This record gives sequence, C-alpha cells and structure tokens, in this order.
Amino acid sequence: MLKYLVWLPLLALFIWSCSHEKEEGLIPGTRLTGDPMADALVLSVLATPPCQYLTNENASVPFVLDGSISICSVLAVPGSLSVTVSGNYEVTAVSGRQTLTSNNCNSSRFDFLVSLKDGNTELFSSTSAGAKQIVLETGKLYALQSTGLVDPSAYQCQGRPVSSAVTPYRINLRRL
Repeated sequence: MLKYLVWLPLLALFIWSCSHEKEEGLIPGTRLTGDPMADALVLSVLATPPCQYLTNENASVPFVLDGSISICSVLAVPGSLSVTVSGNYEVTAVSGRQTLTSNNCNSSRFDFLVSLKDGNTELFSSTSAGAKQIVLETGKLYALQSTGLVDPSAYQCQGRPVSSAVTPYRINLRRL
C-alpha cells in the first residue's frame, strides 16, 4: 500500500506536466490545421464577412447593414446603404486598383477609391489609413461613391489599344 502512495502522486505529476505543454505560435490555444500560419489565415477569412458586390443590376437597391457588412465592386456605380440599428460603427476599406497593359509597354495603374457619404459630407474614404468610428442612424440613406476608374479606350500604346484589369475595392462596416 505504501508504494502506491508514493507512485500515485509521481504518476499524477508526470501526466499533469505532459498535458500542460507550452503552446507557441501566432494564436496560442487555437489549433485548426496544426500550422500556425494556416490557422491565422483561416481565422482571418472566417472573421471577414463575405463581400456583397455592387453592380449595375443592384445599384438602385440599398444594402442593409444589420451587424456587419462588406461591400465590393469593380464598377464605378453609385450605391447606397441603410442601417437597422442607430449607433457607432467601425469602418475600414481597401482601395481597388485598375491596371492598363499592352504588349511592349509599361503598365499604368490607377487607384479605385470608395467613400461613404451622408449627403455632401464624406464620412469615410478608402484613402484613410486604418479603421474609423462613425455614427450611423436608421431612416437615413448613406451613399457609396467610387472614383478613380479610367476609360481604357482613351489610352493607347504604340497605336494599339490597352487591356484593363480591375481589382475590387472593399468597404467593411461593423456595429460596435
């Protein structure tokens, strides 16, 4: 009986020390794939809501913000946004980019910007660095306006037309 009393605490200490290994990585305590970089990528994708695209077909219908929303577009069409709950919102955005290319020519790049406006007052623009906190109210319609796209037919390279590729802008809003 005495040898069980000696070995039992030693065995418990050994099991406890093995089960409390120090986790290292980008996000300690969160193991999804086993690879810390892949885990961080998966979590960032899960934390970012999917983009709702602003197109010519849905430009006349306001986006409804109920908690959080991400709006993207590759077109220079105006859109609008309404909120279901008045309050403080965090806004972030990433500008898009238009690239004009042609064989044997240098590419030209243009920033494709998006702004959120209340009438003539600009509340936020993708030229801003980082997140901004703004107050939005129910019953108002907020405008989404984009600038920066150029008409590729106005450009040539050695007498040849250029091709245009546009990456979308993205504006994210989240209720605080």
